[in-house]
Amino acid sequence: MDAPSLRTKRLVLLPLGSADLDEAAALFADPRVMVHIDGGARGRSITSRLLQANERCWKTEGWGLWAIRDATSGAFIGQSGLQRIPELQDADVEFSMVIGRRNWRLGIATEAANAILYDARGRFSGNQIHALVHPDSAAGGPFLRRIGFRRDDDQFVRGETLEVWHTQRLG
Repeated sequence: MDAPSLRTKRLVLLPLGSADLDEAAALFADPRVMVHIDGGARGRSITSRLLQANERCWKTEGWGLWAIRDATSGAFIGQSGLQRIPELQDADVEFSMVIGRRNWRLGIATEAANAILYDARGRFSGNQIHALVHPDSAAGGPFLRRIGFRRDDDQFVRGETLEVWHTQRLG
């Protein structure tokens, strides 16, 4: 896979792929991290399939999910980026973010999101990026508002009613 990278003051972001399986599987298996993520905690085999699908997305679309790593230690912090969202009418892609618990409330999600969304202006040709938030997630809405998303009407998606958010025009 052609591996673009993004750098911030504290982070390095690389396309999330099969090489990240051990760390991503541990992150996605944590029920406290995944409590408001559709499907909840995921096993290793599901994580492996998701990583393979993300590698295909990077090859065909030129964008996808990023592995977020500490710029100094290289430690895996989480994943974030864009993925297709076929369930939502009039939306092409969804922004998602999953960060390990030890890195919550440190500003890492905001730092990574700003880099990813700025980069998306050059990689993604659509006008808007959407995000879905479970209504019980106390952090999701305020985080999205901080990085420039606006809330739309709630919609029934993936078997439950979720908050729908969108960015302003990218171009």
